[in-house]
Amino acid sequence: MTVDLSFITVCKGRLEHLKQTLPLRAPQADTECIVVDYACPQGTRRWVKEHFPQVKIVAVDDDSGFSTARGRNLGALAATSSRLCFVDADVKLRDGFVPWVREHWQPRHYYRAVPADHDIWGTHVCPADDFAAIGGYDEAIRGWGGEDDDLYIRLENFGCCQSGFPASLLDPIRHGDAERVAFYDVKDRWASHRAGQVYLAAKTDLARILGRALSLEERKHLFGEAQRGVLAVPAGAPNPSLEVTLPTDPRVPSDPDWVLEHKLIYRFARRT
Repeated sequence: MTVDLSFITVCKGRLEHLKQTLPLRAPQADTECIVVDYACPQGTRRWVKEHFPQVKIVAVDDDSGFSTARGRNLGALAATSSRLCFVDADVKLRDGFVPWVREHWQPRHYYRAVPADHDIWGTHVCPADDFAAIGGYDEAIRGWGGEDDDLYIRLENFGCCQSGFPASLLDPIRHGDAERVAFYDVKDRWASHRAGQVYLAAKTDLARILGRALSLEERKHLFGEAQRGVLAVPAGAPNPSLEVTLPTDPRVPSDPDWVLEHKLIYRFARRT
């Protein structure tokens, strides 16, 4: 069988959603489905194996928390197609989705839903080669939001152009925030999102200033600082911020009694 599209879905605590969405993906001709069971307490891998034995299962049992980015990267490693479609367990694909992708596909493009909506923000199709070349999702990002924006920006920086498919080809299952943040430490969805945006801006600026990409350990530290900076601000208080101290260039002379500090400051302000 020739596989020309790989569906990748990460599931933790969303088996009831997957029971509605996987039956719409698994039967698609010349495609493959990969379900990443991220230590799902509902027994996702057992249900998938029993009802859809043709679906590939990737099991993650070494993380008591949840990382969407890591789960998607592991799913991508199991894919065999040159085109990857990342779609959450709570998003149904309508009948015309796969034909649309095949008809409109262009190399070096990735495709998102238009118009965009928060419930389908992470659903996209991208070239597997470009995804691998940029290192996939940034696994330093944990919590709700941010990993998709980061990936899209890096794809575009790599020369992969953004295009759109009709959002009407997707049918998200609506639900509350409790399910979205159930396995994250931060339970405020939008505070978590702001921390992700601060991290993304700081990571981009630091890489440009330092002239190199940040290591995973550096990114994890920076993400932790971004979360602490945003979450330390009491609810309703203005201007959550993060200060990043830059390394001092030893070639720049300094006074014995003074230290020159280099800092980047990131601050959210409420719209007026």
